[in-house]
Formats: sequence, structure tokens, C-alpha cells
Amino acid sequence: MSEEQVRVRYAPSPTGMQHIGGIRTALFNYFFARSQGGAFILRIEDTDQTRFHEDALRDIYETFAWLGIEPDESPDHGGDFGPYVQSERLQRYQTYAGELVASGRAYLDYTSAQRGEQGAAPYACEGRDLSPEEIQRYKDAGVRPVVRLLVPLEGTTEFDDLVLGRIKRKNKDLPPDPVLLKSDGFPTYHLANVVDDHQMKITHVLRAQEWVPSTPIHLLIYDAFGWEPPRFAHLPMVMGKDGSKLSKRHGATSVIEFRRQGYLPQAVMNYVTLLGWSFDDSREFFSRQELEELFKIEKINKAPAVFDYRKLDWFNGQYLRELSPEQLTGELLPWLQAEGWAATPATEEDRTRLLALIPLIQERLKLLQDVVPLTRFLYQDITSWDAQALVPKKASVREALEWLDQAWAVVESQGLADQEELDEAFRRAADAAGTKVGNLLMPLRVALTGGTVSPPLVGSLKELGMDRARERIAGARAVLEATVS
Repeated sequence: MSEEQVRVRYAPSPTGMQHIGGIRTALFNYFFARSQGGAFILRIEDTDQTRFHEDALRDIYETFAWLGIEPDESPDHGGDFGPYVQSERLQRYQTYAGELVASGRAYLDYTSAQRGEQGAAPYACEGRDLSPEEIQRYKDAGVRPVVRLLVPLEGTTEFDDLVLGRIKRKNKDLPPDPVLLKSDGFPTYHLANVVDDHQMKITHVLRAQEWVPSTPIHLLIYDAFGWEPPRFAHLPMVMGKDGSKLSKRHGATSVIEFRRQGYLPQAVMNYVTLLGWSFDDSREFFSRQELEELFKIEKINKAPAVFDYRKLDWFNGQYLRELSPEQLTGELLPWLQAEGWAATPATEEDRTRLLALIPLIQERLKLLQDVVPLTRFLYQDITSWDAQALVPKKASVREALEWLDQAWAVVESQGLADQEELDEAFRRAADAAGTKVGNLLMPLRVALTGGTVSPPLVGSLKELGMDRARERIAGARAVLEATVS
């Protein structure tokens, strides 16, 4: 590593919501900067004005705040190398593009209007050698030129990637003469990111491997200006379990979707950082502070990383179980408020009631949103039951009715004071009925909670209260009796 201060950047385009791949790039840059005592810069690349979206810009800042990432320099924080929004730097790009034209390393291409400006020229020489008369005809017709980089047709461009190793490309195989400045005066990504990285003194560029083909072009631009390029580290792709690039068809990919489903930021941060990076062969759990100390580029893998939704759910469940009852109550209250089960702002009664439920549900939570189905039976009355749900598999309706009566008789006789004694009584009753404990308790569970999945039965009964429980038992019996007859 260079002895100069490490400076890295995350430069999202506000054209869509922040997704897992982008956030992985942001986290790698952030943790690398912190581990090296360097600076992390947030830069907004908004030169694609046709796709700019205000909600996407807001999502960048909200995602950073949710993850607890704070840039050292950004549009909000300021810094010595601003502006940090590309649309506020247009004059600089235009000036630098003019310098490249003047030096002969770029040229004005008037022919692009005939085929559109996007991408590279169909072949390297088109538009390079127009005669003065041809140029004048274009000008007279009101054609505004683009500025194209003059890509050498001979030689090679190569660099040492900190992840992938030595990469070498023949210049003749590079995209020929890519556009640097469009006819509307806006730069393309190629020019803007090189100019900004140079002016902002970026020392290392950590970005997705999809940018590897563009890196030789960027190095040619650095060379054209006579600037020292930063070090590059191209990060492994994030794939779905089917081996294709992670996309919406695999499930949620944007951070806002994961937030809405009830993932904790610390779980997302930890899991996403492990997509292509590992500290050793065994350790999986890291706090943000630990990652700020331990992250090293040398630990980044070359191979694609696989995003496993079930593994993320497991991670989230582990983090949920680490929260104190008071912390978890605070995390879960918004979900109850959204259902109208708790006031906004929450009352002390709302908090006390939810706090009492934490021991019943904490071990069963994978996502914060799971609190809704797990506690619905307490916050909402049950007025109808699904007869099929009340009947265990391979059992008859009459058997289910008998088991419901037998299980409830145990509750009435034993009371709710001792969990172990009640469990033993249930086992004796199941043996007497010639069935499994699960079969005996299934009708009781569904009668009391309305579903086959619920918190522990005794705790649920205590929170529900015996009077409400008796009403539900009677209602469920009536459904089964009607089915029998």
C-alpha cells in the first residue's frame, strides 16, 4: 500500500433504489477506508439526467443512515474536493474534454448524429479524419459534435488488479473511440469518473467486476491527461443460487425491500460484507467496529459470491435473539402500529404488553414482520375457524373433537402455573388417547390462536386469559361439531 492517505469513494447513480450489489461495494470501500485510517467519499453521479429520480437520490442517504455508514466527504458533509454531485461539475468536464482535443488525444466527431451518440464508434476511424469542408457542412447543418477518445490501434493496456491480478488487453480489442462528452455538454461515465477520481485524490477504486472491460479505457484517459491512476480492485459478482447474476427474479434485491420485510441493519451489513470477503474459514459474525478494524483487500475472493436468502434469514434471526427485550420491543412496535394494534405514539400500556410477549416470540422470529402472525391471536378476536386446520393429518374430525376436549380438560384441571407439570399431563392424556402429544395439542393450538404456528402454548394462554380462551374453545368445538354432523 502507498504511504499516502487511502481515499476511496462510492459513486452511485440516482436512477434506481440501492441494491445488494451496490451496497456491498459501498461497504467494502467504507471498511477498507476505516481499516487503513483513510477517507470514504460519497459522490453522486447524476449526469444521466433522463433517468434521474429524486426518490432514488433520497434512498441513497436513507440507506446510509439505516446502515450507520457516515461518509467523511459528501454533498451533505462537504469536503475540500467538492462539489460532490457531478451535475454541478459540468464546466470542469467540458474544459478537460477540450484539453484532450487540443492535445490530439481526443477528437470532435460530427458523424455521431447520423447514428446516435451512445457507446463506441462502429469502427475506430469513423469521424477521425473529416476534412475542413466536411466539418463545415456539419456545422452549417447545426450538428453539434461529441468528443471521442482516440484509442490507439496498436499496443496493449495493462494493470495490476488488487483482486484479479495482472490484466492485459490489446488496444485493438478495446471499444473503439468511446464518447467522452455528449453533444449536450454532459460527460459520459468514462470521462466524469476519471476526472472526479483524479481531482478528489482517490487512491483506490473498489468496484464491481462488470467494470473490468472499461478499466483499460479509463487508464488510456489517465495517460492522455498525464495523471497517475489509482489502484483498482474489481469485486466478485453477486449471484443467485442458480448461478445467474442476482436480480429481482431471485427475490428482493433492493435495500428498501429488505427494510420493509423486517431485516436488521446490522444483520444485512454483516451478511453482505461476507459476499466475497472472509476473515478466516470459520468466523461469520462481526460488528461494524470489528469490520472497520479487520477488513483487508487481500481477503477478497475472486470467485462469484452466492446470495442465499435463507442464510440471511438465519443471520437476522441470530441478531434478533441478541437484542435485549427492551431493544426488541422498540424494533417491533412499528409493526404493531402499522396493524393498528398499538397507538402512535405508543403508550406505556402498548410497550408493557409487547414486552411481556418477547419471551414467547423472540426465539421464533426470523424477521421483524413475523411479530404480526405470531401475535395476531392476542390483538384480534377469532370469530371463525378452519375446520381442516383443526384436524391433524390422518385424523378424523371426531378424533380432533375428542382431543380438543381432552387437552382443554388438562388445562382446566392443571392450571397454568407450572409448565413442566402441564407438559407431563399432556403426555399422559395423549397416551390415554392412544395418540401423539402433537396430535392432542394441534386442535387446542388452532382453537386458541387461529393457526398451526404460534408461541408456546402455556405462555399464549397466560397472555390470552382463561375467559377468552374458553370462548375460543367453544367456538372451535362448534365448528367441529357442525362438521361431524
